[in-house]
Amino acid sequence: MSKRIGGLCDELRIKLHGMDPRLEVLKANGAASFDQSQEVLESQLDRVEQRIYDNRVTVEAANVRIKTWLAEKKAGSVAGKNLWTERQKAYLLEARADDAEAYAIAVFELAAAAADEAALAVLQAILARNDADAAVLPKVE
Repeated sequence: MSKRIGGLCDELRIKLHGMDPRLEVLKANGAASFDQSQEVLESQLDRVEQRIYDNRVTVEAANVRIKTWLAEKKAGSVAGKNLWTERQKAYLLEARADDAEAYAIAVFELAAAAADEAALAVLQAILARNDADAAVLPKVE
């Protein structure tokens, strides 16, 4: 494996390990929602919203890189087989590999952002369910 691919794998592994604790918290929230106070859930919601806000520039850049890569890939495949014979030059192959690695990282960044969006949706659902359940309970006077 090349150093570049090894570095890519390490970077993806770090991001994956960062997602794992967030997914575990999300799983725990679904199981323990009635044991947690409204304030705790709202605090978690605020943290997830802030993380999504903080990552918005990264996500936007990842979207641009993905669209660019897909457009270039489509343009290359439409050009025909003669293009592939020209791409036998080492520097063109290196550029192609760099582009593919950047695409992989961008897609992974979007996956991490999607996990945050999923966490946000679950917290919003838990809070909404708590509100609905509280509305049905008889009022204690």
